Amino acid sequence: MPFVLKIILLALVQGVTEFFPVSSSGHLIVFQKILNFNTLPLIYDIFFHLGTLLAVVIYFLKDLKPLVLRFYEKKNFHMLLLLATATLPTAVIGFVFKDFFENLFEEPTYLGYCFLFTAIVLLATKYLRLKKIAMFPAAFIIGVCQGIAILPGVSRSGLTIAAALIMGLGFEFSFRFSFLLSIPAILGALLLEADSIPWQGGHWPQLLLAVLAAAFFGYLALGMLKRIMVREKFYGFGMYLLAAGILTLLFL
Repeated sequence: MPFVLKIILLALVQGVTEFFPVSSSGHLIVFQKILNFNTLPLIYDIFFHLGTLLAVVIYFLKDLKPLVLRFYEKKNFHMLLLLATATLPTAVIGFVFKDFFENLFEEPTYLGYCFLFTAIVLLATKYLRLKKIAMFPAAFIIGVCQGIAILPGVSRSGLTIAAALIMGLGFEFSFRFSFLLSIPAILGALLLEADSIPWQGGHWPQLLLAVLAAAFFGYLALGMLKRIMVREKFYGFGMYLLAAGILTLLFL
């Protein structure tokens, strides 16, 4: 398969699965094993993530502008505090368990179980809704869920949106908060990866393609996910992951 086509295909997988609640890390592992893409230099992983970060920034630009330019206003400052509250447990979990999580990427068996775990959480959103709890405890719990989602096969967007929905925060807020929260998470992951991955093996035209393709597919995925959530079909991703988890355990 031509190298450029490999980049576009993996950018499609990254862009869609980063935002759909199905785990981008888990799907990239599966696709790389099935299609024997292990020869793709690791530097491209950073640029795929840069593309998905770009997609979030563009999609939520209207939300980000007041948070940056008018951060001192009460409503914006409150949202920034909520995002900081959620980011803190994610950072602690990522720092403390970094080596443990990285070792799990070498064990496909765990991947199948993590798919199944995410499936159960997503399916629970159809039936389990608690009375709305206070915002700061809710933000902290969402941040813990985001930290757990460092595990390969556990979806970051899946766990954070599901936690927000179960805690009664509503579809609109759950969608927006989850992806605003992804910005510091992706930035942090990029900084950690950039430190450990050699910058050899990539050429700027192909790396630029990786960024733009992942951003394009990611932007489309965000729009599709919002429409799915408005129709209250978010739990349907759980059925897909249930099948993916079983197939991964049987064949990978």
